[in-house]
Amino acid sequence: MSNFMSRLLVGAAYVAVTVAALLTHQMTAAAYIGLIQLFCLYEFYSITLSSKSLKSRVFPLIVGSVLFFITYVYQDSVVNLGHIIWYLIPLLVLYFIYLVFTQSTDWIGDSAKTVMGWLYISLPLAFLLRMGNLVFDEANTDLLPYYGFQILLIFVLIWANDTFAYLVGRQIGKRPLASRLSPKKTIEGFVGGIVFSVGFSILMHRMFPFMERSHFIALALICSVVGTIGDLFESKIKRSLGIKDSGNTLGGHGGFLDRMDSILFASPACFFYLFHFTVM
Repeated sequence: MSNFMSRLLVGAAYVAVTVAALLTHQMTAAAYIGLIQLFCLYEFYSITLSSKSLKSRVFPLIVGSVLFFITYVYQDSVVNLGHIIWYLIPLLVLYFIYLVFTQSTDWIGDSAKTVMGWLYISLPLAFLLRMGNLVFDEANTDLLPYYGFQILLIFVLIWANDTFAYLVGRQIGKRPLASRLSPKKTIEGFVGGIVFSVGFSILMHRMFPFMERSHFIALALICSVVGTIGDLFESKIKRSLGIKDSGNTLGGHGGFLDRMDSILFASPACFFYLFHFTVM
């Protein structure tokens, strides 16, 4: 099987599983995004921590997953910065106790990278999941409403931006966007990604008009700009480590972290935009 066909099949399977998991039920969405969080965190620790043993990653993975779950459940408090201290500090204390009994060649560096993984991966994906619980219909009286399309919308806008930024950049791209981090990214591709992402947002509004069109367009702009920054951020991490991909779980697509880099930055930005400008 050719590399192109392999990438195509893996990409199609990834899209199909994502759509099915998000639209089937809240529990399938929570399980799916929770697993993605776990895989991304595992890949991040695999490429950054000094110790490559699985044992050294187990406790940080557990704490990250607990942080993901608690942030999702109590996200209103996190948004209002009301009770974050009550669950974040105990988790940090537990982790620091764990560090006392671990052996590491870079104790301080590993500690910083572990906490960075929680902030970079666990928290943003919790915001992504909670986006499905935002209510735009005042007539809705469900105790725990869930709208999977609201999460899928972020994926679609990111996919549209990434796909057309690549295609436009490949056809007419001349000026590099960030040559030291990602030589293939161009300013023309960046602009093309924004244009097509906005176009997809307008199409999505016609199909599912659960909020004003201006908010769909705003999400497209956030996903394109902030998502691209997220892509470049992960590229900087990989460049600093001298690696091409975060993993090989998805074959030619790299690892889960390579697929989620844009969403990790765009999700909290989109959530806070919706929370403060449409829901409140």
